Amino acid sequence: MSYEFPGLSSVTFGVGDNSPVAGVEHICADPGRNEPGLEAKARRLLTLVRRRDDCFRRGVMVDGAMSVMLSLLLAELADISLTQANLALTNLLDGDEIERVVASLIHAGLIVETGANPDRRTVGLTPLGSARMRSYISDYPDI
Repeated sequence: MSYEFPGLSSVTFGVGDNSPVAGVEHICADPGRNEPGLEAKARRLLTLVRRRDDCFRRGVMVDGAMSVMLSLLLAELADISLTQANLALTNLLDGDEIERVVASLIHAGLIVETGANPDRRTVGLTPLGSARMRSYISDYPDI
């Protein structure tokens, strides 16, 4: 399955591999309940976050958690499973930073990791994380 991220030509996930897929009950709030324009708003917000990162040094205006949450919401809307490596690549985060961001989001109850093999674990939004991201994006009609 191919998925486009701003700034990257093409990224393919889950093709020809046996990566574990997180169960819907763990990572998906209610995929049939998408607000019209939610995906477009999430993409626009992710683009704005990345533009801000381009203008300022990453160490000064760090927002890796929001970029990861937006990427996971877009993946949820497209029914795509992501690993930590996918998230690091698409959000241009190094290994230490993605581990720190994922650990803090798991601790906050916003995301979950599934699978036994550490290199193949999928990461997805919890129902709470999905609901909060949908609410956050829906609250800003100008995005």
